[in-house]
Amino acid sequence: SIGKGLFSFCRGLTSLDLPSGITSIGDEAFGACNSLTSLDLPSGITSIGDEAFSGCGLTSLELPSGILSIGDGTFWGCDNLTSLAIPFGVTSIGDMAFGYCFNLASLNIPSSVTSIHMYAFAYCSGLTNLVIPSGVTTIAGYAFYGCSGLTSLVIPSGVTTIVRNAFSGCSGLTSLNIPSSVTSIGESTFSGCSGLTSLVIPSGVTSIEKSTFRGCSGLTSLVIPSGVTSIGESAFSDCSGLTSL
Repeated sequence: SIGKGLFSFCRGLTSLDLPSGITSIGDEAFGACNSLTSLDLPSGITSIGDEAFSGCGLTSLELPSGILSIGDGTFWGCDNLTSLAIPFGVTSIGDMAFGYCFNLASLNIPSSVTSIHMYAFAYCSGLTNLVIPSGVTTIAGYAFYGCSGLTSLVIPSGVTTIVRNAFSGCSGLTSLNIPSSVTSIGESTFSGCSGLTSLVIPSGVTSIEKSTFRGCSGLTSLVIPSGVTSIGESAFSDCSGLTSL
């Protein structure tokens, strides 16, 4: 195993050969190794700790097939990372796992993933399209916050809850299909989604929370279901293009 923080802040490290017998990489093991641009991970690795590669200079990485989860902040701040292969078998993507990976343009989330945590892809402004796996039922708070480059997003039919600020600042989104299974949409969920032009809120939603659509300046029409009983403060504030409601 590679212990916690073993190579952290080794800013001059440009390459490293890992032996085949390694099975685990500890928390912050390669944290802030900003000159490390490539790394081959042995196939026997089954565990990668929190913030293991945070702030690294990695441009791409292939994770071994034995990995079952991506921990909190694992790739946080890897702003040179452009692509990553997540293996089938991973079930959970932790808090801020890919936060601030500005240049991450290509990412396939395997169908095995059932849990995407808070801030998981926050400020991944290079992502243009993403398919959320069918096993995910809750989209956590701030999960895709500030993903301004995102133009296409598929939300699966099993999702029931979208937590606050989940898509806030996704200004590149022009259309979005919210599945009928969704019954709860949190505060500020779509705030700053200035590219959205129309949206249909599912019939099971009973309240529109505070600032849900604030700053959606491109929104021209919105369908509010008959079951909605309350609309929160500033829910449609700064929706300057809204003509039909």
